[in-house]
Amino acid sequence: MRKDLFASIGLLLIAAVYYAATTTIQESTLEDEVGPTGLPTVLAAVLAFIAVAMGVRALVSAPVSAARDGDKESEARWPRALGMLAIGALYLPVVSVTGYPLALFLLLVSVALYEGKKPDWRMFAVAAGGALFFWLVFEMGLGVRQPEGLLY
Repeated sequence: MRKDLFASIGLLLIAAVYYAATTTIQESTLEDEVGPTGLPTVLAAVLAFIAVAMGVRALVSAPVSAARDGDKESEARWPRALGMLAIGALYLPVVSVTGYPLALFLLLVSVALYEGKKPDWRMFAVAAGGALFFWLVFEMGLGVRQPEGLLY
């Protein structure tokens, strides 16, 4: 409970500093309706909302009883976090070879396998759907060209 409360306070401070930094962005004569501060302001608001939700959950949740200490959830240790970092770092060279959609599919599958998910058709379907969704959002919806690889 204390960790979540302190984390929410820290996130709220980060959101406040981030929002303060967005107010220093200069206006432009070429801006559209949203302007250059639109997205950073929304991101600061989302971060603040998440921080408040974490804080409320930490305050409302019942304290853990001493009897449940035996089945305490194991926390992610540094080697586990470094493994996730390695998967993310390997994404960059893979995307340069395979291209964005296939690299994202492989990233989603590898994270699921790393987290202990047993391979089945649903895992591959979700990874394919996620890769397709993000490709459609960026390529078609936002018009942002994705990295092309040697294969695609």
